[in-house]
Amino acid sequence: MKKLIAGIISLVFITGIIFFYVMPPQKIELEEESPYKLTMCNKDKKKILIFSSRGGGGHISVMNALHEYLDDEFCVGHSFLFTEVLDRVDPTQWVGKTNGEDVYNYFLKKKWFPMTNLMYKFGAWYYPFRRRSIEPIIEKYVLEHKPDLLISVIPLVNNAVLSVAKKLDIPFLLIPTDLDATIALNDIKDPDYKKFHVAFSFDNKLIKKTVAMSEIDKKYINYTGFPVKKAFFEPHSIRAIKNEFNIPEDKPVILLLMGAQGSQDLYKFSKQLSKLSIPAHIIIALGKSEELRKSLEMIAFPKHITKTIIGFTNKIPDLMAISDLFISKSGSVSFNEAIYAQLPMILDGTSGVLNWEKLNHTLVKDHNLGKIVTRYFRLPAMVIELLSDKEQLGKIRQNFKKFIEKHPEQEIKLLVKKILGGMNGNGHSHEETTATP
Repeated sequence: MKKLIAGIISLVFITGIIFFYVMPPQKIELEEESPYKLTMCNKDKKKILIFSSRGGGGHISVMNALHEYLDDEFCVGHSFLFTEVLDRVDPTQWVGKTNGEDVYNYFLKKKWFPMTNLMYKFGAWYYPFRRRSIEPIIEKYVLEHKPDLLISVIPLVNNAVLSVAKKLDIPFLLIPTDLDATIALNDIKDPDYKKFHVAFSFDNKLIKKTVAMSEIDKKYINYTGFPVKKAFFEPHSIRAIKNEFNIPEDKPVILLLMGAQGSQDLYKFSKQLSKLSIPAHIIIALGKSEELRKSLEMIAFPKHITKTIIGFTNKIPDLMAISDLFISKSGSVSFNEAIYAQLPMILDGTSGVLNWEKLNHTLVKDHNLGKIVTRYFRLPAMVIELLSDKEQLGKIRQNFKKFIEKHPEQEIKLLVKKILGGMNGNGHSHEETTATP
């Protein structure tokens, strides 16, 4: 059945390509609504425009973190590039109201990873193929909103954004939302624009290997940490948080989260956790899978296991602060949030993994940050082993410190100020990096 659906999707994509290739370009009417937070703007503030995406929750999470970091000192706006600017070149738009991000999110929720990987392979070819159509659209949008700095947290089309930035002489900062930056650097090869900057999260040899093919000169590269919410760096009152969520003090806490989009697998993982032979409290974070609440409430948990079911929430930093173990999908935002929370993790590998998230599994194994579960039935034993071995948990928490030496808010804010102040990310002056007024 999955092969049949994959074949249908592929046929739709190919038909879409032919349709767009044959049809003449249509006039693009852009919305006049400003992408900037106008209440934060005045004539003295530089304008920063962030290109983001609704595909998954990671791009939005990073975008929101950047707003937290930069809103006080800059006029910051954002646009969902694929749906608000490039919607006319989306190969799924012509078949109805759906779009590529909707299809992607549907595949994610269903854990149809082979089809999701196929979709990205198609996008990695399709968007460079349509580049001559895409660049004028982006250029028109950028000219309309006149940013002093472009920031992108999206995949696939950044070479087109880079070309527009170079043509218009605007600084461009690329912040990949995955530690494997391959899809963010798609079609970028040996760039030579002196106002181009890339902010990678960690100075790690495994991460560096994934971007080597792009041949980016070291002078364009910065290491800033991963953009997570400011709340991860604020003090937490464990007792107050547990009281707020009615969580017992005398049990280890397991946080089960399958990303902002949620997943049908929340039920399967919860069912396995009901088999734990040790006392525990389980926090089940639904994300956007609210339809699972009733079935989760019907799971028969033994008396020594208690649970809290939480809908979509912005209190993940608090929930991680009170947790002893994190069980999650392999997405880079959740993975990095656990790193900053210094929270031992078990990543989901039961249905394979997205190509650009394989590196997260490798980092977990190579740096001993937790475990990977590949079969549902193995989860209870894995949880018991980790929670029963305090020494191992302590070593895992120590291993996180290798990654959190840099404070992302401080580093990104400093980098942005250097870019807009006529400096490159390494602090060297360039006449060429003076921001466009």
